Amino acid sequence: MLVRVLVSFLRWRALRAQKSQIFIAGVRSLVVIELTRLGDFVNVLPAIRRFRQKFPGATIHVVVDSPYAPLLNLCEPGIEIIRVTQSASPFRFLMALRVVRRLAPDLACSMSPANRNAVMALSSGARFIVGYLNGTDSMTPFLETSPVESIGVREGPGIVFGRENIEGRAWKVLQSLGIREQRETANTFGAWMPEEEVVDRIHERGVVNGAPYIVVHPFSRWEYRSWPIASFGRLAEMILENLGHEVVFVCHASERAMLAPLMNRFRGVPRVRFFPSTDLIETAAVLRGAVAFVGNDSGPLHLAALLGLPIVGLFGPASPALAAPVSTQGAFVYRPVACSPCDQIRCIRPDDPCIALITPDEVFASLQKEVSSRYLRGAANA
Repeated sequence: MLVRVLVSFLRWRALRAQKSQIFIAGVRSLVVIELTRLGDFVNVLPAIRRFRQKFPGATIHVVVDSPYAPLLNLCEPGIEIIRVTQSASPFRFLMALRVVRRLAPDLACSMSPANRNAVMALSSGARFIVGYLNGTDSMTPFLETSPVESIGVREGPGIVFGRENIEGRAWKVLQSLGIREQRETANTFGAWMPEEEVVDRIHERGVVNGAPYIVVHPFSRWEYRSWPIASFGRLAEMILENLGHEVVFVCHASERAMLAPLMNRFRGVPRVRFFPSTDLIETAAVLRGAVAFVGNDSGPLHLAALLGLPIVGLFGPASPALAAPVSTQGAFVYRPVACSPCDQIRCIRPDDPCIALITPDEVFASLQKEVSSRYLRGAANA
């Protein structure tokens, strides 16, 4: 509640500022702020590339939670990083804010409707501030309507994000600056290759061995977004039996204990391996070498899509129309029920959630189609 009051006060004070037409070419330093979840930050990366194209001579700083900062290695060189350790901590947040204020940026951009983003942008001391400045505590802001506001800038007419696909949220901020959307830039992330030492590390750990493999991410931050673990086990068996590919389960290191049912199920099966890690660049390297990706609606799904993998996404409380990475090749398995989409936190049918209605057979059928399409494209390009 106190944070919401602070956001409202800062916004009221800042919006009193006189607006003028921003001289885009005159921006020499800008701060891009995204202090939310992995999937949200992944969706901002193509916009950061677009900022670089529009402001080739400017210094670009990105304020991001420390675990996600390595992903900026996928972007253009020369991006400055302001890492925030535990941005939910007021002390850590204020330390980062002090760094931003010392930079005295020309432009600050709040890239999604979160209170931390709004406070950081409104307190940055920047002359020009754009983006989502009326933060929210909602865990599913894409279900709400969020205006893109401007301070010191004569913004475009009525730019609003709401009930739209999440990939478009960051682009609305660029639109408010008169920057034309070029989503094709997202495809260039598919050309990213990890450094040799990263590849060597994952080979030394036995995660990959040269055989074709499919990456499976079996978890999600939200309980009701998570397909049953037994269903992931059955899917892996079907991959081994019918596609002949190996399977690599990936997750965050903090989720290692949750892998136990799968580890027990595939004990002694060398074609199934597990990669719990805190290193997102290593995870991205594992993804980059995969034939395809299967996973719940989560950050790794968006990362796999950004890297150009054929993907199969599993959706329940949030529909693919709102939350799927639609700018890439992929299939989205979704069994909508009367209460979908919902806030994903509470479920009126907890013993039979919508995500559990999806069967391994239909997921495998989608995966088989994506894998076949990939090989057909590869043969055509050979």
